[in-house]
Amino acid sequence: MLIMQDLIIIGAGPGGIALAAEAFASGIDPSQILILEKGPTHNSAIRQLYPEKKLTTANYKGFAARCEGLLCVRDMTKPETLQFFDKIISDYHVNIEFNAEVYGMRRPAEGGARFLVESSQGVYESKVLACAIGIFGRPNKPKEYRLPPLKERLLFDMTSQQIQNEAVLVVGGGDSAAEYVQYLRQQDNRVTLSYRKADFTRLNQQNHDALLGMEQRGEVEILRSSNIKEIEDEAGRPRTIFAEAEYSTRLFDRVIFALGGTTPTNFLHTLGITFNGDGPAFDESGATNVPGLYLIGDLVVGKKGGSIITAFNSAVRAMKSICMRDLSCQSRPA
Repeated sequence: MLIMQDLIIIGAGPGGIALAAEAFASGIDPSQILILEKGPTHNSAIRQLYPEKKLTTANYKGFAARCEGLLCVRDMTKPETLQFFDKIISDYHVNIEFNAEVYGMRRPAEGGARFLVESSQGVYESKVLACAIGIFGRPNKPKEYRLPPLKERLLFDMTSQQIQNEAVLVVGGGDSAAEYVQYLRQQDNRVTLSYRKADFTRLNQQNHDALLGMEQRGEVEILRSSNIKEIEDEAGRPRTIFAEAEYSTRLFDRVIFALGGTTPTNFLHTLGITFNGDGPAFDESGATNVPGLYLIGDLVVGKKGGSIITAFNSAVRAMKSICMRDLSCQSRPA
């Protein structure tokens, strides 16, 4: 027999955990709130994409750090950030089912449940469903050329391999790319950055100044207006061919792509969500065309991405709407 939940949240990142905390504070029984997380731990994107020494900034990508609800963060290290979420999970009695990858959602033929959520850990029933899977579950990969089968040499994050004293090419021109360059240099690597544009217009000021300072000191070679034409396997190492004649073919130990993430369109389509020209359609609270189905976190910010605080704030707005439209809420005593 399936147990009915008031609220199921897909994804144990900042937005998902914040929504569970806001629901608890709104008087929802914590035993009726469940997060389904496909990984073995919470905040997989922070664990996988952030080097240990990388600062988790409150106003990442220039977003103003104005907190609207229960949760707020300051600039913290990666370990401090994860400890912060450990405490939130404990203090607000957040229930998380790990290793529970969600395959789809359907509406039951009869009964009071709005949603039947099918996952690798079984099927769950819920009155309200919130999708907080973020965009980093599927990092962008190059579309212009095919990658050879060099799994340990062609990477999309900084933690899957220990990289030290190697020749490394970073591909991208955003904050993640700049931060990868800085971290790789600290590990005594010889770093080259390939960016398809001539100027770095997407960087925050701190990363912009740091990157150009490294270039002036000869700590990184920047290939501006460069486009990779092909990557070949040369004795187990990536041989990189550029489209521009001014950039010679080069052999690296690793190539790291920092091309951002994409909204998991196919998954959202299975939920019955309407799409417009910009992606999934939703209102200011993250509510979709499917009654009781909400999007939070990066999914409501768009391709430009957001911060931990924007994820927190999206959870606040979603919870207010849930209390008005879907569930009976009553604030807990302070």
